[in-house]
Amino acid sequence: MSEVLKKAAELADAIARSEELANLRMAETKVAMDPEAMELFNEVQRLQQMAQMSGTPEVMKELEEAFEKFSQNEIAKAFLEANQAFGAMLESINRMLQEAIEGPKHHGCEGCSGCNI
Repeated sequence: MSEVLKKAAELADAIARSEELANLRMAETKVAMDPEAMELFNEVQRLQQMAQMSGTPEVMKELEEAFEKFSQNEIAKAFLEANQAFGAMLESINRMLQEAIEGPKHHGCEGCSGCNI
């Protein structure tokens, strides 16, 4: 196995053992175990599929309203926060890989916390 593939396997293992993924899995389980949160989640997913197929303003408004209800549920809110944290970690990893391949991207800041550069 090449050194790159070994490092990729190590990264995959580290992600699998990460606190971010553990928190996301726990939050997913809590949503699945809560009837109200699960019902709201299913409604958001149903409307997302409808929006992808039709994209009408009415469906988009329904989706927005359903997502707002979902995000107000305490269990769902914890899920969304865990999902955001996990996604942010993956984005940081992707940015590091991209910079290693293409070189650093400077966009006029001196290492702002918003982009982690």
